[in-house]
Amino acid sequence: MTIRQPRPTEHVHFHWAQLILLIAGFVAFVFALDRFGGAITALTANEHNAIGMLLLAIGLLVVSVAALVWFAVASKRSSDPLIHMGVLRSVLFRWHLLAYVTLEGVTIGFGYLIPNLSQLGFDATSTVAGLLILPGALLGAVLAPVGGALLDRFGPMRPILSTMALAIVGILLMLLLVRPSASVWMICVGYIAYMVGFSMAYPNTMTAGMSVIPASMQPDGNAMFSTFQQLAGAVGTTVMSICLGVAQAGHSITADKAAFAAAMQRGGHVAFIVLLVVFLGAFLANIRAFAARRTA
Repeated sequence: MTIRQPRPTEHVHFHWAQLILLIAGFVAFVFALDRFGGAITALTANEHNAIGMLLLAIGLLVVSVAALVWFAVASKRSSDPLIHMGVLRSVLFRWHLLAYVTLEGVTIGFGYLIPNLSQLGFDATSTVAGLLILPGALLGAVLAPVGGALLDRFGPMRPILSTMALAIVGILLMLLLVRPSASVWMICVGYIAYMVGFSMAYPNTMTAGMSVIPASMQPDGNAMFSTFQQLAGAVGTTVMSICLGVAQAGHSITADKAAFAAAMQRGGHVAFIVLLVVFLGAFLANIRAFAARRTA
């Protein structure tokens, strides 16, 4: 009732076939990751179905690649595609998109890892597990507009890279402080630092990426960010479940609770390293985008 339409609307054809290809590609990719993790867990536990799961994972990956390639070809040939793939011709946009997607995957991964690790590895209650991520989430929500104000004042590079550096410090704190003798509240300290940095860098990365494409491509650019954001969340959760699942292999919480908790802590340590490496990849992707801006 309050939003005005500045331009007349027009009728466009919705390509259901392209949507189905996109769904098939993404769903098959996520399930392929899940089956790869299941195969690794089965191999660790010397189970007989490991080869079958590995073959299924490879098959799903082939289906995913084939569907996404088919989608790209169909989009290129269509006069009015679901998403104009030409938006990816911009080098700056591609690097900012990669950074944005990676940041989303890391943060969703933390949302899965921290509650599970605290309960299964440190014997925390479900209430404590939820409270561990609450302060960081609240601070992140409050500080997100601050990141936008910093971008308006200083441009995108300094606010994004400096806040991402703070988030890296937060991950390092969690990695170094989480050990068998540690308190689960030490995770909270590192997560707060991470969320303060992430919340100011994440939306600004999208803003920086959208600013380098023409106005006619803005809807397609927004669709790219939104689509891959959802995929990254699914992948982040899957990868973290793989890390913890492999750590659990061969251990039972009912048979030996202490050994199970120790295995979960080792798995959590590996998961933090994985998230750190992936986040550093996002940091480098943004650096690459800003370097391309200077040479453009």
